[in-house]
Amino acid sequence: MQLTTSFRRLGQNDFRLIGRDLFLIWILIYYIVIAMVLRFTLPYLNTHFAVSGAVPFTLSDWYPMLVAYFLIFLGAAMSGIVYGFVLLEEKDNNTIKALLVTPLPVNHYIVFRVGVPLLIAFILVMAAVLITGIAVPPLRQLALLAAGASLAAPITALYFAGFAENKVQGLALSKFAGTAGFLIPLAWFTPEPLQFLFGLFPPYWVSKAYWLVLAGNPQWLGALALGIILQVIMIAALTRRFNKVIYRDS
Repeated sequence: MQLTTSFRRLGQNDFRLIGRDLFLIWILIYYIVIAMVLRFTLPYLNTHFAVSGAVPFTLSDWYPMLVAYFLIFLGAAMSGIVYGFVLLEEKDNNTIKALLVTPLPVNHYIVFRVGVPLLIAFILVMAAVLITGIAVPPLRQLALLAAGASLAAPITALYFAGFAENKVQGLALSKFAGTAGFLIPLAWFTPEPLQFLFGLFPPYWVSKAYWLVLAGNPQWLGALALGIILQVIMIAALTRRFNKVIYRDS
């Protein structure tokens, strides 16, 4: 009962913070626009390039790379960025300090801050891939891939909260997060075994699992499991960092 009450109060606070910040709303709208642009422009460009011979490759061969970056990775990253800014807003307003002297247990707060962006990212990724309708794996595999990809959301949010002092620094970190995601397209064009060097960036393994699913390779589950394990380790490490920041600033 106490957990439900805590989550309801935190959720109400989140709606208030996000609702009054157009920048955070536009981040989510931007992701939806990307999904719609891919849905309508990729098939057109693929046909146009095939007929005109304007490029020496078939665009459809690149669909898995484009979906992996623009829909699977960015969907989770953008959810994390939104909640990263929510955490920074709470730091700026000393909301987190106030929580330490209220009946709300800090572990409830942490669970909420990890779980909500993860859930939103899962919904965003599932919806975007299905709406776009390009290079869509079977629904069961897609759900597992979306679950693995969504772990990047709390990673991003906790990274913001642990390393940025305010929203200005958060903007700089958001650019870094987007740039880091370019490792996924780079990995696509890198042959194995050199490609596995990109595994140092844990979200790569979710994209790799997605590519293996589309190729009918049963090793996709191993790649996904590795990606989940590495991301859970990152979440645990960033949670400890966030805890230190909470009590250091209190």
